[in-house]
Amino acid sequence: PINWIIDVDIKGFFDNVDHHWMIECLNQRIADPNFRSIIIKFLKAGVIQEGKYRKTEKGTPQGGILSPILANIYLHYVLDIWFERELKKKICGYTQIVRYADDFIIGAQTKVEAEQILKEIKARLKKFNLEVSAEKTRIIEFGRYAKENAKNRGKSKTDTFEFLGFTHYAGTSRKGNFLMKVRTSKKRRSNSLKRMNEWLKKIRNKHKAKDIWKVLASKLRGHYNYYGVSSNSEEIQNYYHQTMRLTYKWMNRRSQKQSFNWQTFTEYLKLYPLPKPVLVYNMYDIW
Repeated sequence: PINWIIDVDIKGFFDNVDHHWMIECLNQRIADPNFRSIIIKFLKAGVIQEGKYRKTEKGTPQGGILSPILANIYLHYVLDIWFERELKKKICGYTQIVRYADDFIIGAQTKVEAEQILKEIKARLKKFNLEVSAEKTRIIEFGRYAKENAKNRGKSKTDTFEFLGFTHYAGTSRKGNFLMKVRTSKKRRSNSLKRMNEWLKKIRNKHKAKDIWKVLASKLRGHYNYYGVSSNSEEIQNYYHQTMRLTYKWMNRRSQKQSFNWQTFTEYLKLYPLPKPVLVYNMYDIW
């Protein structure tokens, strides 16, 4: 029933959370006044900018350990409950919202309904002093008819959307039926490899190879546990091979003298193997 996706971006969400409304939401969820008081102090702790203290009248610290949790509580009341209890009654066709923290998408049956939903979302967020980013928010056709309709319009590819580190695109099953597929988004893959490169560079001379191997194995498993999803095999294979190249580069620079060549490195990997890519989740079992 989903033929259109509303890919919504809230403009500067973490910087613009209204403290008054946040406290109202916390009052609904947290009975302990002492615990609420601690969270309020966290919200109003202030920031140091250019050596000067500045009060925080709104927003939550982006990157703060509590911020995603607070975002979930806040938008549970601002969006989720309102969407289920009020917005769905205004829409004739099927619609559903999927959200984590401030990142969310909405599915709709028709383009007219998708436009209506977006209009309602904008009005709802405005009530809480939040704004939809016009540049990053869009409505795209996505579903079983998207490929054929795109072809009829002379487009070679259907539109895709990004959500929680994955690019979602229209694919087909072995029987030729529509199937939503995912792959690691280019931005996430690039950032992940950049962090890996920086980490290997930083620790290459500080620890023994066996200790580096233990942490590296843990990092690889963590990547597979998140991105090891059906249809993403090629991407996690690519991530593994890129990581091996980076590991070879920096392990080979542990001293001014080259430690080993690529052949020696591959032999070392046979003796001390690192976790190979594995698909952890079969998302098609969900359907």
